[in-house]
Amino acid sequence: MSENYQKSYISAREFVESWDKEIYELTNLDFFVYLLINHVGNQLEKHFFVQEREKSDLKLSFDNIGTLSFNIGDSFEFFLKDNCFGSCSFNCPIDMNSVVNFQDCKKNAHINKHLFSFNSFRNENIPKEQCMRIHFMNHIILDTLLNFYSEEVSLEVEEEDIDLIELAEFIENVMVEFIRTEGQSLLQKPFEPAMDYFEELISSEEATDYKPTWGSDENEWQDEREVEEWQYNFEFIEKLIDRFKEDIAEQLPDKKKIIFNEIDLFQEFLIEYANVNDSSELDEEHLLEFLSCWIVQQFLFKDHREIPHIFWTIARFVSWLKNNFGLDYKSSFLNYYEKVKTEVPRVVQALNLYLNEYDVLEALLLNGKKEPEQISGIYEVTELHSRVGKTLDILEISYLEAIKNVCLNSSAYLKLKKGDLLQATLAKINGNWKIIEVQCIYPKVAKPYII
Repeated sequence: MSENYQKSYISAREFVESWDKEIYELTNLDFFVYLLINHVGNQLEKHFFVQEREKSDLKLSFDNIGTLSFNIGDSFEFFLKDNCFGSCSFNCPIDMNSVVNFQDCKKNAHINKHLFSFNSFRNENIPKEQCMRIHFMNHIILDTLLNFYSEEVSLEVEEEDIDLIELAEFIENVMVEFIRTEGQSLLQKPFEPAMDYFEELISSEEATDYKPTWGSDENEWQDEREVEEWQYNFEFIEKLIDRFKEDIAEQLPDKKKIIFNEIDLFQEFLIEYANVNDSSELDEEHLLEFLSCWIVQQFLFKDHREIPHIFWTIARFVSWLKNNFGLDYKSSFLNYYEKVKTEVPRVVQALNLYLNEYDVLEALLLNGKKEPEQISGIYEVTELHSRVGKTLDILEISYLEAIKNVCLNSSAYLKLKKGDLLQATLAKINGNWKIIEVQCIYPKVAKPYII
């Protein structure tokens, strides 16, 4: 095969459809990510998964290489938007040959959060390329690889595994070199429109009668003519879930018990709370509400570390829906997953900290006092003040009433973030508002579903 020959692991049209944006909303950064996905896929196939790695446990098929490359690209864009083109001012991707003085890092709030990554540079200038490499490895590549092999290949790999480290370092080198050689013009203006680029590619694909090849599973893409008739018929939710379980029992027999319990939780939400009776009534909003609200409510006094497993089960269910029913919620799920994957476990942990301390708090606040003035509602945290005094500003989300310097006398305070939503009761004690009962805590992303 010619070195210059490039396979398409995802077409331009597939990319646009999966990216949760209208074509006119796509930017130069989106276009670069599209190019990066296909480049990483080609480099992995040609130069990493070569003959000497034929028997490696990490060996991937063509489709799985495409899925992994897509996941890398997705994480890459999220990281750049939030960091390199967001809260960090060092601009490493388009200024890789410069250096950053370590003292400047200490002054930068964004970099200062990650100082642990730079222990070996504490008294030196940091090459911007090295800074970028460290963050790519720690926040994009390793996490994506571990999740991918666990969820898509059903292979549990340790972060210290030599083969995994080799794969991660290979991907890191490919990404950095591609940024250096191909990314400078696009990443100079990352948020300018790129509609023309995508329209040109899509027109070219249609002219050559392009047939898509990439999918999130081995057999995700199917020609419409090969889809069984039942796959486009609507089914009752119970029957739908039973079909999913049958496939799981066949594909992942060792994990079926856990996955069955988790998908049963989703079925309970759909039928008893959302009143969804068949697949024709199911839409992406039900997925999003389940991920951000229902799970929080179900994990009172439960271990928050179990929540990522539920997310992974729902991800598998989303792929299954697309394969078997043509219901494509993947892009919405992936976009929302980035917002809830750490936020939901965090608020559940905060809520359970509060509940474990609740009786003590109530005794301290109300013992020996006359009945105080009380109000209840759902409040958005607008500002966090003193970690010692545990005071915060909140906004009642229905009437937009602001209340300042409210005390939450609980270690749960330390887990809160601006934007969190507290379902709570307040009491005015000695002229000051205090939270005397928290019924629930939701992440910011849940706001549309609890107003």
